[in-house]
Amino acid sequence: MQEQLLTQSPYIKVALPVPLRTLFDYKVPKAIALRHDLKPGMRVKVPFGKSSRIGVIVALSQQTEWNPDEVKPLTSLHDKAPVLTDELMSLCLWAARYYHHPIGDVLFHALPVLLRKGENAEFRTENWWFTTDLGRTYDLTQLNRAPRQQDFLKAVQQHPNGLSQQATAVLDLAHAAGKTLEEKGLVRREPRAFNKAGEKHTHQTQVPPTLNPEQSQAIERLQQHSHQFHVALLDGVTGSGKTEVFLRLIEEYVNKGQQVLVMVPEIGLTPQTLKRFEVRFNTDIVLMHSNMNDRERLDAWLLAANGHAKIIIGTRSAVFVPAPHLSLIVIDEEHDASYKQHEKFRYHARDLAIKRAQSRNIPVLLASATPSYESLANALQQRFSWLKLRHRAGDAKPPIMERVDLRGQQLVHGFSETALVNIKQTLARKEQVLIFLNRRGYAPTLMCHQCGWIATCDHCDVNLTVHKGANKLHCHHCDAQKALIHQCPDCHSDELFTVGEGTEQLETQLSSLFKDTPVLRIDRDSTQGKTAMTKLTQKIHEHDQAILIGTQMLAKGHHFPNVTLVIIMDADAGLFSSDFRGMERTAQLITQVAGRAGRAKKPGHVLLQTYHPDHAAIECLCHSGYEQFAIEGLAERKSLSLPPFYHQVIVRAESANEQEAMQFFHAMKIDLAPILPKDVYWVGPYAAIIVRKAGQHRALISLKSAQRAPLHQATQVITHWLEQATKQHKMRFAIDVDPLETY
Repeated sequence: MQEQLLTQSPYIKVALPVPLRTLFDYKVPKAIALRHDLKPGMRVKVPFGKSSRIGVIVALSQQTEWNPDEVKPLTSLHDKAPVLTDELMSLCLWAARYYHHPIGDVLFHALPVLLRKGENAEFRTENWWFTTDLGRTYDLTQLNRAPRQQDFLKAVQQHPNGLSQQATAVLDLAHAAGKTLEEKGLVRREPRAFNKAGEKHTHQTQVPPTLNPEQSQAIERLQQHSHQFHVALLDGVTGSGKTEVFLRLIEEYVNKGQQVLVMVPEIGLTPQTLKRFEVRFNTDIVLMHSNMNDRERLDAWLLAANGHAKIIIGTRSAVFVPAPHLSLIVIDEEHDASYKQHEKFRYHARDLAIKRAQSRNIPVLLASATPSYESLANALQQRFSWLKLRHRAGDAKPPIMERVDLRGQQLVHGFSETALVNIKQTLARKEQVLIFLNRRGYAPTLMCHQCGWIATCDHCDVNLTVHKGANKLHCHHCDAQKALIHQCPDCHSDELFTVGEGTEQLETQLSSLFKDTPVLRIDRDSTQGKTAMTKLTQKIHEHDQAILIGTQMLAKGHHFPNVTLVIIMDADAGLFSSDFRGMERTAQLITQVAGRAGRAKKPGHVLLQTYHPDHAAIECLCHSGYEQFAIEGLAERKSLSLPPFYHQVIVRAESANEQEAMQFFHAMKIDLAPILPKDVYWVGPYAAIIVRKAGQHRALISLKSAQRAPLHQATQVITHWLEQATKQHKMRFAIDVDPLETY
């Protein structure tokens, strides 16, 4: 049989993590073919150039288009079974075609880092300690002069079934003491596979709340599609109990031994989500996010892959987690731009999750208080079922939204008098205040009072952000950093001052204004540690009165029951954006942040500080709400032939040469415009808003069409042209299908 297989498929087609949209042919040595049953999804080591690479088998082939004598044999096989299942292989192949991205990059993106490096797809081993026959009855008093050895042996004697390596660390037992006892013949070590599945999570301790009629109706409608592909949009105002709806739904699947994937947009939400799940489900739950180390991610991946983990909670890349019994996918905060990868493999996790669910014939639940225009358009066209929750859970009432006109006002550290008065009144009632400013750092600009010099990035066309606490100037675009300076490099004046406010400055100013009140800042800088976000949220719940300052991290799904006042420092940000999605994002942020107020029994109050209180967008949000705002926005998009009614692809090019990227696109347009489908429209080329970033000059060209098929046909032609043309130019390009950033 194996001989027959060898003659049928003497070649394999391998995907490698290289920027080439092709597969590579390799011979299967007879020795490997006789001993192993090669399948797509297995990893192999193959010669590539002057070195060797890890690759993934995509297909077995009877022939090769190359000269058989020139086709190299694979070096070794890494797996006994595929690490990528047929389902995930199909998803990756589809994604590579749809996003016009190299297949090797896509397949390796779907694997944990350790598997990309060639590690075995196995749980890590850890040493367990056992007593020997001599050690089992050994008199501990004989070790009185070696207390560490005495403690170690006592602990092992008390655990006849063995003491794990993790347990020795928890008990603070010295490894060296164990080694000495081993040399004395009193204990022995035994390597065992570490499998976290043995550690059950907290048993259910929370009594589920009583559902209101809207929640009950939503669950009934979702249950009607529980065993087939179906996409439902759970559109609920903030605090309406969307999480409770999908917790009830998930419970049914978990009780049947099935698996559920729950996706969240931010790492900061995973501890909070995990806690809510742990108190409800007596089952194995794993997390998948970038704050985990490589080993933790592989262990979580293996637990999902072998079916032990019934609930998988993860960020964007969790869409690729193997789960043999996957029966439901929930995407929380589905509107969030974090689900779209903005570099390299530019996929959208929400769209890939829907594609995956379709192939498995399982339902998808999208949840948001501010659904994306794409999802709303699908709901309006009845492609998705649209479930609305318009009342807050329990006795909570929607917050009162008040516009504060900043025109002609004297501001104190960016605050209006109305805002400061409301802060004092809220704190006096032992309640919490949330202040939203979507700018981290101390200030966005450092300027010289004498000559007007501004601290700019050496590599980007942007100003450096001042971070006083870290004593540095930081570019938030290319990550360049330099020490904070105190003298102007042009005129040598000492009169340097900051322009504008960031969250760090608000923290400093409010700490001095309200000395007896805890001021807690939540942004990317204050939550860098692995447990930093968890500690900060614990502090928030510990204090009755507190001031919370944060960026958009605070706008996403957090539940702070004692927050009754929300102040949006700059409600105008995004109103006049050059990106057509600017208004949508502004409305989502304002609505989400406002929704943090009054989520329990106490009424909520929201202050929007604005220089444009009569702007139609702000008026609509305050009086009619997000749904009406979005429906009007969709009508405008349709009249302008913009997404989601037209489909879009953006091609980005960058070069160290200032003019080269633009010239490159002009040449491409001249060559290809006559041969592309007539219903594909070009826009550009045009320069990026930030032309120079990380030392590279950037240009864009946009294509759009009412139909996807001609657009993808055109993109395929363009991709081929770009691959050939960039061989002669030191130019990088990127294809962005369904882009969320158009500048």
